[in-house]
Amino acid sequence: MPLRPGEEPKLAADEEAALLLKLRLEREAKAAALLQLEVQNLSAKMVEMDLASVPAEAKRLCKTEKLLAPAPSDAQIALMLNAIMRSCCPPVKEEKKGGGGKKGANAVKAATAKIAEGEPPPGAAVRKALKANKHLLTEVAKGKGAAGQLALLNALQAWVLSPQGANALAHSAKIIEVLYDIDQAEEGSLKAYWAALDAQRAREAAELEAAEEKEKTTSAEVAQGEDAVKAAEKEKADAAWYLKQAEQLAQARRCGGNPNKDEEAAEKAAQQNLKKCIDFHTQTNKILAARSKDLVEARAEDDPTKRLVAELRHRRDVGVVLFMKHATPFFEWLDDDDDDDDEAGS
Repeated sequence: MPLRPGEEPKLAADEEAALLLKLRLEREAKAAALLQLEVQNLSAKMVEMDLASVPAEAKRLCKTEKLLAPAPSDAQIALMLNAIMRSCCPPVKEEKKGGGGKKGANAVKAATAKIAEGEPPPGAAVRKALKANKHLLTEVAKGKGAAGQLALLNALQAWVLSPQGANALAHSAKIIEVLYDIDQAEEGSLKAYWAALDAQRAREAAELEAAEEKEKTTSAEVAQGEDAVKAAEKEKADAAWYLKQAEQLAQARRCGGNPNKDEEAAEKAAQQNLKKCIDFHTQTNKILAARSKDLVEARAEDDPTKRLVAELRHRRDVGVVLFMKHATPFFEWLDDDDDDDDEAGS
């Protein structure tokens, strides 16, 4: 929307560009996470399917499933990988007998609709399954080049960080080494993937640091607001006590018939004091209301900041940082191998 005459932009050009980049990255990350989650759910329904039939089924699903449509190539590769992983430890079939009538039919229908999960496979079983099904990974990644390899690595990362990958997470480096050995992830793709992961880790760390700094500020404002409310409440209580005393004094100083000058002066002074106490009490009510409003506003800003910090810390603990911790040995080896080649060439 163009600015009106005399209006100034709210953000400088570089700040606006940084904000737009941040929003785009967040949108892409959210879409990628939703895609991987949908892939994991769909692969659970395909667990009894022959692996050789998965590529065709994956291609069909990418045309019918809304969450897969934006990135069909990535989705096909991720579906194939998840299907291979689930083939390692398929769920144990349980025979269930349904009773007669409508109740029995509903029980059978509910049992059929429920998705059964197998045990999370160990790292050795995963490596064996990847080697045995290299041809299927090659089939779904055919013609996709480096983009297909990155899609495979992203799918692997999402899988080992999911509940189904719990037992294989610690073996991430060995699993990636298998992909490297069977030519499903070349050195250039691996380095590009690792650089992107490191950049994501740095962005998330900076975002968390900024959120923690903001939390310190908002928490301090809440603490100041609580102190101000306590002070205002005490002042109001004091004003209420003085008002009560002034009302009693004014009642006691009321003159009867034919008062003398001293009695009239005392009544007048008591009424003036009562008016001051009423004004003071009214003022303390207004001050307390203002301080309470400030505290509500401070908490309204502090609560979402605290939730954001908690979410970012959780993401740090169970996301990219956790995966990089277990995958680092392979990439260190890859770098060392390059260094050795350079030394041999020189």
